[in-house]
Amino acid sequence: MGMEYDVAEIGIKELKATASSVIDEVESGSAYVVTRRGRPAAVLLPVDEAEDLVLANADEFVRQRRLARADHAKRRTVRLEDLD
Repeated sequence: MGMEYDVAEIGIKELKATASSVIDEVESGSAYVVTRRGRPAAVLLPVDEAEDLVLANADEFVRQRRLARADHAKRRTVRLEDLD
């Protein structure tokens, strides 16, 4: 992923009471773990980071990454200079 986070925890009750300001903070780059009865239940991330997370775990991307790793392990690689 792109960014490092200082992840704060917030309970559902507190999130309900402060949702607007929490969303403002998340839009500015903060991240939160939302807890229910003290246990992690959800994560709030900025949209750009959430998109990266989703795409990095998309089936086609995972398949391509595995194929690339297998090719690399078999030394089937291409030099960057040889790419058009």
